[in-house]
Amino acid sequence: MNKKESSLPITLVLYLLVFVFGMSYTMIGPLMPDFLRRYGLKLAEGGTIVSIQNISGLAAIIFCGLFGDRLNKKGFIAIGIGLFMVTLLGIGTAPSFGLLMAIFFVFGIGTRTFDTLSNALISDIHGNKRSLYLNLLHTFFGIGAFLGPLFVFYLTDNGVSWNKTFLYLGFAAIVIFVSFLAVLMTGGKKSIEKDVKAPEKSIGLFALFTRPRMWILGLIIFIHMGVQGVLNTWMPLFADASTNSGAFMSSFALSAFWIGIILSRSLVSRLSERFGEIFMIRWGGLLSLIVFIPALFLGNALLLTLGSGFLGLFIGFTIPYVMSIGCGWYPEKSAAVTSMLLIFGYFSVAVYPWISGLLGDHYGLIAAMILVIVSQLILFVITWFLPGRRSK
Repeated sequence: MNKKESSLPITLVLYLLVFVFGMSYTMIGPLMPDFLRRYGLKLAEGGTIVSIQNISGLAAIIFCGLFGDRLNKKGFIAIGIGLFMVTLLGIGTAPSFGLLMAIFFVFGIGTRTFDTLSNALISDIHGNKRSLYLNLLHTFFGIGAFLGPLFVFYLTDNGVSWNKTFLYLGFAAIVIFVSFLAVLMTGGKKSIEKDVKAPEKSIGLFALFTRPRMWILGLIIFIHMGVQGVLNTWMPLFADASTNSGAFMSSFALSAFWIGIILSRSLVSRLSERFGEIFMIRWGGLLSLIVFIPALFLGNALLLTLGSGFLGLFIGFTIPYVMSIGCGWYPEKSAAVTSMLLIFGYFSVAVYPWISGLLGDHYGLIAAMILVIVSQLILFVITWFLPGRRSK
C-alpha cells in the first residue's frame, strides 16, 4: 500500500470528526435560552459555559504543544475523541449547573486536544500537500458549524427536547471513535509514523515563542479569529438593528458569512498553488473590505448578507493557510506550531467579543463592525512582515 492510500482512511475519519465538532461548536448559542431556563441562570452565568471551555481548552493546547511531538499524536487524538463522546452524552443529563460546568470543562479539554493534534497530524501525513488537506479539514469544520444551528432548530421544531440534541450528536461521536480505533488497528499507525521526521530537541513550544516570524503568524490568527468572534456574536443583532429585516434575514447574514468560509476553504484555497499562501491572505483580506464596507453602511439587508458572504469567501482560508505556513517552516514540530497558533486564536476569541461589546455599549453596534474593518487593515499591514512570497 502506498503512502497516499494508507493515509486516506485516517484523513477521512479526521474530517468527519471536525465536522461533528463544528456542529457542536455552534449548537450552544441557539440552545442558550434552554440552558438559562433549565438551570435558572443569569446571562453572565450562561456565558461561563463558553468561558470554561476556553480555560480548559487553553490548558490542553499548551499540553499538546509541549508533548504532542514527543509522544503519540494518534493516542492523544483518541483520548480527545473519547472525552468528546462522553461529554456529549452527559451534557443533556446534568442534574445541576455545577455538574454541567464540570462536563463542559472536560469538553474543552477533549475538543481542543483533537483539534490541535488533528491539524498537526494532517500536516505530518501530507507533507508538501498540507495546504490543500488542511483547507479540506477546515472546510469540514465550517460545514459542521453552518449546520449546527439548523440541526438544533430542526430537532426542537419536531418536538425533540433540547438535551437530546447533544445526545444524538454523541451517538455520531461513538461511531467516529470506533472508526478511528479501527483505522489505527488496521495499519494507520504504521503508515503515519513513516511520514514524520524525528523531532528536533532544540525546537519546542517555548522556543517557538522566541521566533519573530511565528509571532507574526500568531498575530494573524489572533486578528482573524477575533473577527470571527465579533461576527458570530454581533452580526445578527447588527443586521436587525441596521436594516429592520426581521429575525430570519438577520440570522442569515451570519449564515452567509459561514457559507463564504466553506466555499473559500473548498474552492478558492486551490489558488494558493499558483499564488502562494501569503499572497492569498494579504490580498484576500484587502479585497474582502472592498465589498464589506459598502454593504455595512448602505442599510440594505440583501447587500449586508452578500457583503458578509464575500467577507467569508475572501478570508475563510486564513486559518488553514497560516497553519500550513507554520508547519512548513517547522515540519518536525507540527504539534508545537499548531498549539502556539491556537493559543493566540482562542485568547482572541475570549477578548474580541468583550471589546466589541464595550464599543457597542458606548457607540452602537456599528462600532463593533468598524472593529472588524480596522482589524483587517492591521492584518494586511502585518502580512508584509512575513518572509517570502510563499510558505516554503
